[in-house]
Amino acid sequence: MIRSFRTRLLVILLLLVAGALSVSLSAVGVAVQQQVERSVEQELSVSDRVFRELLASRSQLLLQAAQVLTDDFGFKRAVATGDRETIVSALVNHGERIDTELMVLRSPEGNEIAATHPLPQNIIETTQASTEQQLAVVEGELFQLITVPVNAPQLIARATLGFRVDSALAQELQSLANADISLWLEDTKQVLASSLNSAQKTSLQQHLKSSEVALNGWLQQQNFVGQEALLETAEEQKVHVLLSASLAAAMADFDQLRTQMVFIALAALIIAALIALWVARSVSQPLYRLTEAARQLQRGDYSKLELQQRGDEFGQLVTTFDSMRDAIAEREQRISFQATHDQLTGLPNRRFFAKKMSDELKRDGVWTLLLVNIYQFRVLNDTLGQVIGDQVLKQIGSRLLTLSEGSQVARVGGDEFAIVLDKCIEGPEDSLIDELEACLAPPVKVGESDYPVSFNCGAVCYPNDGQEFDTLLRRVQVSVQQAKREQKFIYFYSAGLDEQHLRKLTILELLQTAVEKDELTVLLQPKIDCATGRIQGAEALLRWHNQQLGFVGPDEFIPLAEQSGLIKSLTRWVCEQSVKVLEQLQPLPKDFTLSVNLSAVDLLSNEVISLIEELEQQYPQLSQHLVLEVTESVLVEDPETAIERLNWFRNRGYGVSIDDYGTGYSSLAQMRQLPVTELKIDRAFVQLLATSPVDQSIVRSTIQLAHELSLSVVAEGVEDEQSWNWLKQQHCDVLQGFYFSKPIPFEQFNQKLQGESDA
Repeated sequence: MIRSFRTRLLVILLLLVAGALSVSLSAVGVAVQQQVERSVEQELSVSDRVFRELLASRSQLLLQAAQVLTDDFGFKRAVATGDRETIVSALVNHGERIDTELMVLRSPEGNEIAATHPLPQNIIETTQASTEQQLAVVEGELFQLITVPVNAPQLIARATLGFRVDSALAQELQSLANADISLWLEDTKQVLASSLNSAQKTSLQQHLKSSEVALNGWLQQQNFVGQEALLETAEEQKVHVLLSASLAAAMADFDQLRTQMVFIALAALIIAALIALWVARSVSQPLYRLTEAARQLQRGDYSKLELQQRGDEFGQLVTTFDSMRDAIAEREQRISFQATHDQLTGLPNRRFFAKKMSDELKRDGVWTLLLVNIYQFRVLNDTLGQVIGDQVLKQIGSRLLTLSEGSQVARVGGDEFAIVLDKCIEGPEDSLIDELEACLAPPVKVGESDYPVSFNCGAVCYPNDGQEFDTLLRRVQVSVQQAKREQKFIYFYSAGLDEQHLRKLTILELLQTAVEKDELTVLLQPKIDCATGRIQGAEALLRWHNQQLGFVGPDEFIPLAEQSGLIKSLTRWVCEQSVKVLEQLQPLPKDFTLSVNLSAVDLLSNEVISLIEELEQQYPQLSQHLVLEVTESVLVEDPETAIERLNWFRNRGYGVSIDDYGTGYSSLAQMRQLPVTELKIDRAFVQLLATSPVDQSIVRSTIQLAHELSLSVVAEGVEDEQSWNWLKQQHCDVLQGFYFSKPIPFEQFNQKLQGESDA
């Protein structure tokens, strides 16, 4: 397959010209062939007429010669007297004068008087009856005969004269009519006369002897055009007359014309090839240049390649290509910028920053990586709107660009900016930290309004705090989280901080499979009736023992589960286990309650409703025994949804308890709106209750206010009998603490409950 466009174009043009010339030559050749055949056929028709006229003229000659002979007195006297010698002499002399080969004299009765050739009886009878020209085969030769009477004055004899129809006559006709003539007998297939050469004559004779087929095959073999006719002899034999002419000889006159046309066609083809080559080059050259320019474009080289400016379509193509190249270069530059820079602030993005830091790690030197986090930016963005949030990000990015020379700034997260300083900063007392804090301190001004923004920053130093970018980035993020926890503007990474972060990641990873691996356990801590000291209920507490980490306290993994969303699956598992506890407790007091903790994530999700409905199908009495404990934090995040969900629980008969009351941000006004049945005073106010007047005042007032709101009160963290007695005096409802029992497995709890029932 031809790949080159120029070659294909050249070949196509040459094929078109060659095809046109071939068709023209073929058409001319066919026309010439047909014309020659028609001319030859016309010549053969003329030759046929000439042949017949020649026979007629010879017949007249014979008739005249015969009349001269029969009118001769001496000849008549010799015939009348029967002088044979005189008769023969007269016949011979007269035959020599007119060049006749056959002369016969017969009596009126048909008896031969004198003859050069003996005539068969059937010929004699035919000639006796007619004086017209006749053809006859005598001794294997064809003769043209004429018979005339000899009168003196009565009929005394008949004279028959004949010319031989032989090859000489055929040659004479060929010279006159420019056509060969061949005669043969139909019965014997014998060629009687022919103007053909000996080889052709022999070939014709062989064809006649060997085949009954018409002469078309032989004519085509000899490249002849032929015309056939029939003659009848006196004895009624059929003589075939074949007039033929050589088609090659007829075409010979046109060979020179054909040769000239071929040379003209070759010359035209050469000229066409030169023109096609010029056209192909004129077309392919700009395409080749455009191809080179496209390859250059493919390589990412957008420098202009010198292209010939033309006024035709190729010129328009060149102009369009230049415009396309400029557009692609601009678009790729824009795409490249967008791929490596933040579209909002125009700062390098995380990907570009990571690559740049990887390059920095390959060079010797020290530098500091700072991570600046906008405190509670999501709340700001949700509260003030995205437009204000975007303006805050833009202005913060612009401020960071004004820091000391040598600093590199990038936006690496939704609310995080990274700064690289070209020296190692080991503490907050450095002047660059003061410069950074002064840069970020002013409120962000959007329109006519000022919006104060707080920041938490982390800092790591290369190479002291890590020698890989991922390590440095992780540690600086850990430092930011530590700054948030300690409510500091900046926190410098210290040894061991990363290990705490890695432990949290490990906890999150292993916690995902804790249920499948049967690593979780539900312990029950008894809830004691303050007045009687008997078990009134229990709280279901989740515990986790991992093979790799060992025992992991709930204070450590529960907050992580809430942050990651794993708390939903843990809550489902605890609730399912709680239903099993209620099913297995024997006997189960009617007023027994089992408390289960719900996180803010659980309460605000729709899944908790479907979970409770599923559990109710399994255990229809669930609402009589299950108490749902929630913390005050739900009131801060989404109070409307929290109240709606709590009302749903209360309407279905579930008890609702506010856990860790006194440590959150809820007010008594909110407590009044909440559909709760119980307040649970945090252990921080109960553990030192026996010796702390302040705690006593807080707990006393809380119990009184709760009772005023018709809420029962649970005091958790009771550690001694003095605290129990004091709470009893204050009419506290339920107690919970290590003084009565630590969280215990179901079997032990069930034994305690049965022991009280037996007592």
